[in-house]
Amino acid sequence: MEEELRCFVCKEFYREPVLLPCGHALCRACAVSLQSHVHESDNASAAATDYQEADKASVSSETDSGVVCGSRPNSYAGTPAAPAYTTAAFSLICPSCNKQVFLDDNGAEGLPPFRVMRTIVERFGGVTGAPPAEEACQMCEGERRAAVVRCEQCSVRYCAACRDAWHPTRGPLAQHELRTLGTTCSDHGSPPVLYCNTCLVPICQRCVAERHSSHETQSLPSAARAHKTELSQSLQLLSEEAKAMTEYIQLVKGSGDKINESCEELERQIDQVCSEITRAIERRRDELIRAARSTRSQAVANMRSLTSHAAHKLREATALLHFSIEALKESDHAAFLQVGNILNARAQDTASNLRSSLEPPPAPPALTLDIEPVLRTVRTINFVECIPPGAPEMAVEACAARGCSCTLAWRAPAAPHAVRGYVLELDDGLGGPFREVYCGRETVCTVDGLHYASLYSARVKAFNGAGEGPYSEIIGLQTSPVAWFAWDARCSGAEGGLVLGAEGLSARAAGWQPRVALADQPLARGVHYWRLRIDHYDGDADPAFGIARADVARDKMLGSDALGWAMYIDGSRSWFVHGGAHGGRAAGGVARGASVGVLLDLARGTLRFTVDDRPQGDIAFTGLRGAFYPAVSLNRGVAVTLQPGLPPPPDLLMSGLTIE
Repeated sequence: MEEELRCFVCKEFYREPVLLPCGHALCRACAVSLQSHVHESDNASAAATDYQEADKASVSSETDSGVVCGSRPNSYAGTPAAPAYTTAAFSLICPSCNKQVFLDDNGAEGLPPFRVMRTIVERFGGVTGAPPAEEACQMCEGERRAAVVRCEQCSVRYCAACRDAWHPTRGPLAQHELRTLGTTCSDHGSPPVLYCNTCLVPICQRCVAERHSSHETQSLPSAARAHKTELSQSLQLLSEEAKAMTEYIQLVKGSGDKINESCEELERQIDQVCSEITRAIERRRDELIRAARSTRSQAVANMRSLTSHAAHKLREATALLHFSIEALKESDHAAFLQVGNILNARAQDTASNLRSSLEPPPAPPALTLDIEPVLRTVRTINFVECIPPGAPEMAVEACAARGCSCTLAWRAPAAPHAVRGYVLELDDGLGGPFREVYCGRETVCTVDGLHYASLYSARVKAFNGAGEGPYSEIIGLQTSPVAWFAWDARCSGAEGGLVLGAEGLSARAAGWQPRVALADQPLARGVHYWRLRIDHYDGDADPAFGIARADVARDKMLGSDALGWAMYIDGSRSWFVHGGAHGGRAAGGVARGASVGVLLDLARGTLRFTVDDRPQGDIAFTGLRGAFYPAVSLNRGVAVTLQPGLPPPPDLLMSGLTIE
C-alpha cells in the first residue's frame, strides 16, 4: 500500500495532499511546482470551448483529452453544479495520467484537500505537514495538528488531544455543541447533509434550494454506505484477481525448475552423443551446448521478466487494495464520497486488466538430437522435437453447426509438447470413414458444403518433427434438419432472362422464352419441402416446378432434358416431365395466389408435388440419387416467391407413399 501513499513527483509521503479532477493526488507544494501560466492565446481557445460538451466529459473517463478545474471542488468539468468556466490562469499536467488540468487565479493552492489520503497517511505514520490555518487546532502549542471538532459556543477549533484537555464533555462545558469538522460546502461553508445522485456531489441545505431542488438526493450516510458497498464488491473482485496473480507467479517460478532440469538433461544428451563421434563432431558439440545453455538463459531471463512484471502488477493492485480498504474506514462520509467513485473505477479497471497483459509461463524445451546423419552432414545437426505432441482438446463451447456449415475450434496440447500444425478430420455424416478437411497451424476451422439433416463426427490431431500425436476426443455436430436457400443470383442478368428480388426469393422472367432458376445450394440428403407462391399468372404461362442437376439447360422448360425433373401445370391440369417425356396427368390447376409445393425425399429417392398443400397426383419420380438443386422454369406470364425450409403437409406424411 505504500505506493499509494507516496507522491508521484517527490516520492515522499504526501504532505498536504490535494485531489486532482482525474482522481490522482499530489502534494500541494508539488502541484504548485508543476503549474504553469496559461498564455492569452491558449486562454482564448479555452474560452471558446463549448461547455455543454465539457459537461459531458466525466472526470473518470479514460477517453477525456483533458479536464477543467477551478479552485473549488465542485468546479470540475462534468459536475452540473459547476459555474460556467470563463478563463484559466494556470494549468498543470497530471504526472500519473498526463491529463491537463486548467486552474483559475488561485492555481494549485485552490485545489481541494484530499482528506481521505491525509487521514490514511497519518494513520500509518506518514508525515503530511502542518494543516492549513483554517483546519488547524487553535489550542496547540508548537506544531499544530489538524482540528477534529469546533465548539459552536466558544468558536474554537480543537484537535483530539486539546479537546480532551481543554474542552471536556462534562461540567459546565457539557452543554456546548461540538461539531465534527470535515468537508464543507465550498459555496456556503456549511457542512453537507445530502448527496446529489444527479450531480454526484455532497451538498448542503442551501445548495438543495438553489441548484438541486429537482435532483434526486439521499442522506450522506446512506450514499456513503451504498458507495462503500459498491467499492467493497469491486475490491472483492480485485482481491480474487490478486490471488490468481499470486498463483501465476508461483506457477512461473515453478516452471523455472523444470526448465533447468530439462536443459540440464538436454546438455547430458548432447555430451553423450557427441562423445561417440570424431573430433570434427566435437566442435559442433560445443556449439550445441552453447545453444542449449543460451536457451536456458533466455528461458530463465524470460521467466524473471515475467515474474518481475507480474510482481509489479501485483504490488500495484495490492497497494490499491489496501489503500481502498483503509478508505472504507473513513468516517467522514463526504470525504469518502469525494474519492469513492474514483477508487471504485480504479479497482474495477485494475481488476479487469490485471491479467490481460500476462504471457503464458515459459515451457521447457522438448528437444533432443537426431543421430541419423553421417559425418558429411554433421554440420547440419540441429535440435528437433524429441516426442510427438499430445492430443489437442476440442473447445466444445466454440464449436457450432449452422445450416450446412460447421465451425470447429480446439486448444493446443499441454506443454512441453511442441506443435508445428494440426490435421482436422470429418466423417461423411453417416458414420463412415474420416477424411482430412484441414491441415495448418490455426486452431479454428469452418467447413462449408455439408449435408443438411446430418450428424457429423470430427476429430483433430497435432504433429511436429517427431511425428503425429494422438487424436482428440470425437465431437458430434448436427447440421440443420431443413434446408434454407434462395435463388442463385447468377441465374439473372441476360436480356429476356430472369429478374430476381433483392432478397433472392422472388423470381420472374422478362420474356416469353422459358428460363430456369436454380437454388444457390444443392440438396443431397434428408427430406425437404418447399413451396412456390404464384404472385402473377395468366393463361399463356408455362411454369414448371421441380429439381435439376447443376448443368441443366437454362433456356428450356424444366424437364425438357434428362437433367431436370418437374411438374408442368396450367390453370386446369398438370403433367410430370423428365427428359422431354410427359406423364402422370392430374386434374387441378393453379391461379394467382396458389402455392405449389415440392417434397424431395432423398432417403427414399422420391419426388412429389402439392398444390395448396394437397397432393397433386401420386409420386412423380423415384430412384433419385445424388445432389439436386430446387428449380423452376418461368416466362413473363408468371412470377413466383420461394418459401424454403417448411415441414411437409400432414396428408403427405400420413399417406404412406413417402414416409413408411
